[in-house]
Amino acid sequence: MGEVALRFIQGGYEGSKGTATAATTQLLGKITSTSFNSPREFVDEDRSSLVGAYRVTQGIKDHGFVFEGEATYEQLGWHFGTGVKGSVSATTVGTTGKQYVFTPNATSAGDDLKAATMEFGDDSQEFELTYCEIASWTLGFDALTVGGTFPLMFSANYVGQAVTSNTKTASLSVPTVESIDGATGSVSIGATSVAFGSLTALTGSLRSFRLNYDNALGRKVFVGGGRTYSDIGRGRRMISFDGTFEGNSDGVTRFVEWDLATEKRLRLAFAGSLISGSSPATANQLRIDGRVLFTSFDPVGSVDTNTIYAISGQYIYDSTLASDIQMTLINNQASYT
Repeated sequence: MGEVALRFIQGGYEGSKGTATAATTQLLGKITSTSFNSPREFVDEDRSSLVGAYRVTQGIKDHGFVFEGEATYEQLGWHFGTGVKGSVSATTVGTTGKQYVFTPNATSAGDDLKAATMEFGDDSQEFELTYCEIASWTLGFDALTVGGTFPLMFSANYVGQAVTSNTKTASLSVPTVESIDGATGSVSIGATSVAFGSLTALTGSLRSFRLNYDNALGRKVFVGGGRTYSDIGRGRRMISFDGTFEGNSDGVTRFVEWDLATEKRLRLAFAGSLISGSSPATANQLRIDGRVLFTSFDPVGSVDTNTIYAISGQYIYDSTLASDIQMTLINNQASYT
């Protein structure tokens, strides 16, 4: 009998995409839904019979799952490797801190995301899914209100090639992690000519934010390749956001920027506790930089007693980033595997 309380999720980057590898990391979160689809179609044909099922044809397998959890400074980078940019190396900051800069591919051909083998199950059984990459993901926090907690929540739609029943990789320790707190973050915005680090910080303005990232992956199936995909191609990704801003003068400025279709630079920054042994003292950090264009504006929302403006936008190409977005993580992780 499998115990729900003893469920686990763990994964490891594959050296060769589609070749199973042992897990190297326990991943903290939940698999909230799975979609393991192996199509079977019963042939509809005249047989002088009232029986409808004589023969069956099989189709191409379509596997995936949704991973959800609080985003942490330590493990968000592991998922970024499968959903933003693979094989990102760290640079040392503050003696013991490690900085990872994830700039998604803009022009190079091919799939540069890391593929992972994911293991999940409970105390009685483990399932294993190979060639896992993130098709789309979201990151954000709900509208801040008194008495609530507002960690950044991460949700990823993983696709996978082949699912099997297997044996759990044993003896992986539970990692020490820190959730990223939306309430202690900062948002800065300014002209496209201003460096991201020099953008003006807004106060009393942003109430909620959600980033929506779609990789437009194309799973490829070939004759002779069996009933699973054997490669993944890349389409044109789309990155958007939804946010709510206080209905004050800053909010009116956002209205004008939307009305005039003014491109802006936007930075969201979050900082956590200090990294042990860092000198000078360096905190866990997440920064999200990009050029945005506001695409919708709704001035009639409310939170508590205040009017709020619901604004959506699109991340677009920025020549300095040579991409549409860039995520920087600072933590104590020596590498991601």
